[in-house]
Amino acid sequence: MDPPCDDIPDFELIRRMADQKADFAAARDAWGCLYVRHHRFLLRVCASNHGYLLRMGEITDLVHDAFMKAYDGAATFNHMEACEPVVQRRKCRAWLGTILANLVIDGFRGQPDVSLVDDDEIERLADPVNGSPDETQVPESERLKLLKSGLLLLSETEQTILRATMSFYQPDKRHQRMPHAAMQELSQQLAESPENIRQIRSRAMKKLEKHINDNLHNEKTG
Repeated sequence: MDPPCDDIPDFELIRRMADQKADFAAARDAWGCLYVRHHRFLLRVCASNHGYLLRMGEITDLVHDAFMKAYDGAATFNHMEACEPVVQRRKCRAWLGTILANLVIDGFRGQPDVSLVDDDEIERLADPVNGSPDETQVPESERLKLLKSGLLLLSETEQTILRATMSFYQPDKRHQRMPHAAMQELSQQLAESPENIRQIRSRAMKKLEKHINDNLHNEKTG
């Protein structure tokens, strides 16, 4: 059940959190409202993206830690941007999701990792700037829609592998890598060897790229 302050926009809640030194009570109440409003969403995201790696108790703890990080880092969020409540909700959840993903990655900091691919498949999908001139003219929102529809065409195993490996995607790295421990957990869950996981991932990326390119071509010629 949503708290009484549910009619307060997300950005206003974050603003109050950021002003915690001036009014601790208001900041604490705003955090509680934000927690109740988005807690279930973040639990679903964590379970979907990292369920292969974490037990339910660990997921619950990680989500709580993400909200604590959000409270401490509220001042870094641009709550002054003027946008509709639905947009505020989306931006707030994206922010919380990023905090959560960073906490997962931090847990593997300094551990050995393994190579995922030796090509630029994921870079071509994620960054059309390096693609053809026609691709760079396609709105990012349209590419995102095609990416989402393409994911639905993949098998459950392919989707699980892509979600898991994308959690460790680093846009500034030429070759993507994944912590060895995370790969081992994924391997055990899927009953697939790490080499098979790499091959399945590569095939899934090719399917996604073909789906996106074919549909972009059809829109241009249609």
